[in-house]
Amino acid sequence: MVKKVFVDTDVILDVALAREPFFSASKMILAMAENNIIIGNISSNCIANIYYILRKCGGDSNARKFILNIIKYITVITIDHQNVPEALKSKFPDFEDALQYYSAAKNQCEYIITRNIKDYKNSKIKALLPEEFIKMFQQK
Repeated sequence: MVKKVFVDTDVILDVALAREPFFSASKMILAMAENNIIIGNISSNCIANIYYILRKCGGDSNARKFILNIIKYITVITIDHQNVPEALKSKFPDFEDALQYYSAAKNQCEYIITRNIKDYKNSKIKALLPEEFIKMFQQK
């Protein structure tokens, strides 16, 4: 069965900026989404953060091209009104991570793929490093 996952900003940026030693595993996560092996999701807030960072690193045109490409196979999910008070009242130490968690939960994501798994210790959705998710997926 295809797994529905939330892909955190850092995983996308690992690919966009070819950040080593994280690039290969993160690229594989995106390839899995592109090939419909998993259903990849990202929040609208993540997209804004990705654009901001990529624009600073490589210019507006490159940032736009990259985002237009990934949204062909990664679904942009919303952070809605209900997610804000949930995040503010939660035990998540980071507000942005809490917003992303509640958005992922509302959209029935089964996993959060991130390099910051410690930020999701209060999550009911299992947070995994890209390489952990790949290993788990290959074992099934």
